[in-house]
Amino acid sequence: MIASRLWLKLFLMVIILPVAVVEPRAAVGISGDALYFSLQPTSPLPFSPSSLLIQSPSFIRVPQGALLSVYLLRGNTLVSTSTLEFQAALDSDRVFPPVPVASFVPLGISNEPGQPLPGATLRSGQADLSKVANDPSQYRLLWILSSGVMGTPGRAVATGNPLGFVDLKLSAISAATVIGDQKPGSVLFFNRYTSSASSPALEDTKINITNTSATASVQLRLFLVNSASCETINYGICLAAQQTISLRASDIDPGVKGYIVAVATNAQGEPIQFNWLIGNVVVRQAAANLRNLVTPILSALAIAKRKEGAVTNTAGFAEMIFDDVNYERLPGQVAFDSVPSQFNGSNATVISLYRPQSNLTGEVASANVQLTAWGRNDQNDVITTGGNLSVACYTDFTVAALRLTPTTIAQLLPLESTAWFAASTVDGQPLLGSQYNSGEFNGGTNARPLSLVSEYRIRVPVSPVTCPQ
Repeated sequence: MIASRLWLKLFLMVIILPVAVVEPRAAVGISGDALYFSLQPTSPLPFSPSSLLIQSPSFIRVPQGALLSVYLLRGNTLVSTSTLEFQAALDSDRVFPPVPVASFVPLGISNEPGQPLPGATLRSGQADLSKVANDPSQYRLLWILSSGVMGTPGRAVATGNPLGFVDLKLSAISAATVIGDQKPGSVLFFNRYTSSASSPALEDTKINITNTSATASVQLRLFLVNSASCETINYGICLAAQQTISLRASDIDPGVKGYIVAVATNAQGEPIQFNWLIGNVVVRQAAANLRNLVTPILSALAIAKRKEGAVTNTAGFAEMIFDDVNYERLPGQVAFDSVPSQFNGSNATVISLYRPQSNLTGEVASANVQLTAWGRNDQNDVITTGGNLSVACYTDFTVAALRLTPTTIAQLLPLESTAWFAASTVDGQPLLGSQYNSGEFNGGTNARPLSLVSEYRIRVPVSPVTCPQ
């Protein structure tokens, strides 16, 4: 009864607060995206608040079963969690007066779920609110809506003496909203791995994967695709919140070269929305024209899942659809830039290409590729040339050996010149890859997406991922 009275008191306090009428703010956007809000007090805060209440946005459009999770963070460390679960759909263009959609109460305070909105259950988090009031700049809110759309929150109320008001300023949005190798996602494509079974000190790959979520653990399924045979092996991995893991190719797939697909799953092995994964590979390999080694570092291409929930297991398989509705689209045409002259072996540049398997149990994923290159002639005019390549599973191409017409590689790339290349499959299917150079400058980079394929499907076998207790 005490807890019920406390909730009722806090609820009524928010209702009777004088609140200015505010126009609707920006929408939360695609479900599953993470928004970060800084705390900016607009009045003195109580020394020891009895609650911190996040007021509702002006409009809420969510389906039945939607879940709003609001995390209180100190820096990047999780402090507490508040949830608002919608047992019934809600479609309102104007929520007035505002009510709490998230709440935090002091440690040790017993509280029961409340119902600030019809058909919605709010569960408060517990935190040392005196620390929050003493230094609010050290804290922030992480806001994640599982499905539907809401306006962004504008204000929080710290109850106590005196009553304090806190503006919530949108400070960051999850980088998973943009395709690329510099942001997190639910699927990671590692564009190269290689190792020598007999001499890993000369050839090996360190595979690094990190769960950047401050709040949630995840299971992963890793698929390693052999460039020579298209065969795959897979491993189950578990990552706690903010955990990173490093694997060596010489330990898990020695003597093999290819690419890796890492998929976020639930415990049953079904792909899920978990746009928090980042990773890279450190590839140690012999230089084609040097006596020493080169070690390019390639970030994983991260693909966000746009649709909430798990991909359905059908007869032991789950089909991931890359169409910007379920998952982000995959690259179609890719570019390799700043390719240097190969004159007299001054540089040795290798281009690697592959079409992702549509069935990760293993299939021959060959592709016919159109390659186009641009450079400049002696008169500084832009010239172009091209050719066709055949990709089987995963193929390396040495730039100096490419056969292009009407301009040859030697003519396109005379001494101290550079050019760039664009590649795409003839049948319009996805294409990924990377480039490596040894010579005057040593290193490597991923192929850069120029266009995206409208839709592509990848089937993955579903099997449980067991995590150590």
